[in-house]
Amino acid sequence: MSFRERLTDRNLLTTSILTFLAILINVLFVFGVSKLNLIVFLDTIFTVALTFYAGLVPGLIAAAVYNPIMTLIYCAENGTEIFYFDFLYLICGMLIVLTTWFFSRNKKEFHSGTIMTILYLLVITIASSLVSCISASALDTFVRPLFGKTSPFGPIEDFSHVFHHFNFGNFLSFLLPRIPITALDRFICTFAGYGIYRLLSKLSRV
Repeated sequence: MSFRERLTDRNLLTTSILTFLAILINVLFVFGVSKLNLIVFLDTIFTVALTFYAGLVPGLIAAAVYNPIMTLIYCAENGTEIFYFDFLYLICGMLIVLTTWFFSRNKKEFHSGTIMTILYLLVITIASSLVSCISASALDTFVRPLFGKTSPFGPIEDFSHVFHHFNFGNFLSFLLPRIPITALDRFICTFAGYGIYRLLSKLSRV
């Protein structure tokens, strides 16, 4: 086996391990957030870090696998029937990964200076908040009714009921309360994920 082939195999193994760890740590992190009763999710920090570090495909895999696993764990913990609709929220996570990768894929420009990096991170925060809010609200509005019941794990539910009461319509009732929560969540996850990425980059050079 040539040196290049050994290097490729090593990179693939490293990426696979990091993908597994990103999913695992996200799950553990969410349980910690749940115990603290925070209103944000913080379940994509390590997915974002993985996307910064390893690229689009590992990030998409982590996002796609995490949500079904987390849903199954919640159902087992609460002794409830599996609500397969919640699996579909993996679409939101995958869109977040896609947005993160799109604006950070040009590493030379992304790292051209501290101010430029911060601006890119803010753009990622805004763009990922937008796609997450719209996709999740669209799922709640147009797809959830097909399953015939509400999700038992929706942290937005209590807020959306208020907007429903004032006749804002289904889509806006799900969207409006999601905006501030998602924006804060995306800000924390994007900047924290970037910090973890920088740490991983330094460790990989040691």
